[in-house]
Amino acid sequence: MSYRHWLTMSACALLAACGGGSSNEPAPTPQPTETGTLSLAVSDAPMSGVTAVGLHLHELVMTDSNGVEHRFSLGDMTMNLLDYPGKLSHTVVDNMALPVGSYHNVYMTVVQGDGNNGCYVEDGQGRHALQVQDGQLPLMDFSVASGQHYGYTMEVDLYLGLQHDNQYDYSLNHDGMWAVNNMSMGHLLGEMDPQWVAQCEADNAALAPVGSVFTHLAYLYPATVTSMSQMADVSATPAAGRTAPVAVAPLRQDDQGNWYFGMGFLPAGTYRVGYSCLGHLDDPQVDDTTNGSFSMYADAGSVTIDAGTTGGTETVHRCGMGNGGHHGG
Repeated sequence: MSYRHWLTMSACALLAACGGGSSNEPAPTPQPTETGTLSLAVSDAPMSGVTAVGLHLHELVMTDSNGVEHRFSLGDMTMNLLDYPGKLSHTVVDNMALPVGSYHNVYMTVVQGDGNNGCYVEDGQGRHALQVQDGQLPLMDFSVASGQHYGYTMEVDLYLGLQHDNQYDYSLNHDGMWAVNNMSMGHLLGEMDPQWVAQCEADNAALAPVGSVFTHLAYLYPATVTSMSQMADVSATPAAGRTAPVAVAPLRQDDQGNWYFGMGFLPAGTYRVGYSCLGHLDDPQVDDTTNGSFSMYADAGSVTIDAGTTGGTETVHRCGMGNGGHHGG
């Protein structure tokens, strides 16, 4: 139901409710519906091995407190997730007016990929169909107050959610997605110690992939993780005593060779950072710490993400000795 139709129906209901009076009495003037505004955006944490992750968005769906479902067209918007890493995001809905009230079961629908149309993944072997779990990107419940603006961002962590189902196709599950209120989130910028990178590769030379190009990853864990022995790899069923990461990001090098990483749109709070150069051995469908050759290499310590007064504050974290203050410029 469109917003204009929604207001028309509300006005008709008010007019119908005033029947029974004298025909000479003027009909009361319908009161305007009080509204707030909503903005939505999408961001991602990129991954190695893929060159594009295309989303084809169809509708924004939400259910109000009366149990009425409302659908809003997203104009068949398309985007490449890899264009919006870290603290970058793509605006999907901008200042859309909504009647005041509470909304739940909120999600965006997608056009599933079939290899030619809809969502897709591009890698070194070409373009492949992408199937998104339930055909939806789930968002958080929210309430709208009169005259207030609300902004939310959906973060898609590809290392947590993207899986290569077979030789050709990919799937994206909800484990790698979360939505956050922009007023209560922050970004993480990590400076990686180059000695850690060099030593991890040297210590794991026997596990080097073809071409000896290691996959260096930063892993983010909840504050309940206090040591490296509690850090699991990406897995739906981590071993007893270990905790799966809540976010994963690849390390990158700037033009001077300095290593760094970024994680965006994290709910404010305290986390712990781990590092490994064995990301190529981390299969998200398997507990590779217990049943494979993956291991965490270093505990980079605790970090607190502070949203700041308006949200979106960036926290810089040094892993080991850091990299001398270089942030990818």
